[in-house]
Amino acid sequence: MDKEEALQFYKNYNEKCQAYELALKTMFFDMSTIAPVNGNDYCIQMMSLLSGELYDYMINPDHIDKLQQLHHMDLGEIINKDIQLSLKEVNKTALLPKDFYIKMQQTYTKGEVVWRQAKNANNYAMFKDCLKEIVAIKKQSYQYYGVKKTLYDDMLDDYETGMSIEKYDHFFNAIKNRLVPFVKKVMNEGIFIDDTPLHQNFEITKQEKVTELLKDYLHFQKENCYLGTTEHPFTTDFSLHDVRITTKYLENSLISSLFSIIHEYGHALYHLNMDESLAGLKVASSMTCGMHESQSRFLENYIGKRKSFWICLYPQIQKIFPKQLKDLSLDQFVQMINVSQPSLIRTEADELTYPLHILIRYELEKDMINGDVDFDHLDQLWADKYEQYLGIRPADAKSGILQDIHWSGGDFGYFPTYALGSAFAAQFFQEMNKDVDVDDVLAHHHFDVINDWLKEHIHRYGALYNANEMMQKVTHQDFDVNIYIDYLIEKYSCLYHIKESKE
Repeated sequence: MDKEEALQFYKNYNEKCQAYELALKTMFFDMSTIAPVNGNDYCIQMMSLLSGELYDYMINPDHIDKLQQLHHMDLGEIINKDIQLSLKEVNKTALLPKDFYIKMQQTYTKGEVVWRQAKNANNYAMFKDCLKEIVAIKKQSYQYYGVKKTLYDDMLDDYETGMSIEKYDHFFNAIKNRLVPFVKKVMNEGIFIDDTPLHQNFEITKQEKVTELLKDYLHFQKENCYLGTTEHPFTTDFSLHDVRITTKYLENSLISSLFSIIHEYGHALYHLNMDESLAGLKVASSMTCGMHESQSRFLENYIGKRKSFWICLYPQIQKIFPKQLKDLSLDQFVQMINVSQPSLIRTEADELTYPLHILIRYELEKDMINGDVDFDHLDQLWADKYEQYLGIRPADAKSGILQDIHWSGGDFGYFPTYALGSAFAAQFFQEMNKDVDVDDVLAHHHFDVINDWLKEHIHRYGALYNANEMMQKVTHQDFDVNIYIDYLIEKYSCLYHIKESKE
């Protein structure tokens, strides 16, 4: 093949794969948001058929041979990187027998359906056997792939290139050694911050009006981005011009949906701000989970939790909820949205205790994959760890082991990237502050300045570079977990009037 033929083949091959994936994403998004639940079984069957066709197309020997040829050609940085990503996926998929591949997809899709049913019924026993099946088939898939190091090491690397048990143990040991005692110090020695005014009755129809204010402030790209509702908020990218995010409204919480939207829009901007040259390619949707989470957590915590973010917004929100907020000043509101207290639900956790929620999941799933866990009592092991690290114990499965969707879809190795991404964001924020007066631009309704910086330094590259390369490119230094921990200790020492700023 000459260069022109090679580029044409890859264009055709990639477009066909993207077409299948678009159909599957659309069906999954509908099933998770607006589709009637009684249609789930049929939808799962049709998704399985499409997955099988995609499998056949991807592992066609002629296609693999041509991709291998392209891998050794100079087709430019972007296409070469894209082919590398495609080959990695194809080579792994080709190692799975077709019947196993389809069974695996069915197991994960079924798992998410059963998880929703079990969560709604508040019954771990309904999900237990399904979880065992999901873990078993996940482990079996890696036996086909060929385990390079250990099962869990390979899973961690798939979600964040270059990460391993050793590196995550180092990361989470720093969390345990510095943050766990600091959280206890805040609880025992910090001032009391009462955030009950934010947990009154806030009518959902009025919360939707607040959402419109927030979307306006964030320069929400309505022509490219859709906002819906679901049980567990998530973001799905269909293309550079079609990204869909979801949220969940709670009548007894004003800020739950607000920060859910800010978080998911952080994910969305990573796709919406990408360079047009990446459109339709793997590099437009293959960012590592830690990098992706760094952008959602960046927007949610490092930007959205600042007083300057709410200077323009809060007076308008007070007008929508005058009865609930009329006596609550902006300073009090900001103090309350930053309150830290041990809680049971990860997605509702404050910025300080959040990494402890991830620590718990990391330790549990490491044991699950290593075969060191009793599934019959996994819900109790979960509760034990919450008591150990956060001093609280879930009273039921819904607020305990069934709160997250991830394990139901076989996403083992994913959870640690949430904490890692939060830590990446600390260094990105430190660098942004050298170029931008963050509080000034936020206070004057110029979120576009924040967005432009993220686009220029991070978003436009998509998955061209891994997290380590991006960290060097943006901050000119290696990743350092202590920058994240120092940030948290300094922020919450000030907020809670703790004498020492660092442990």
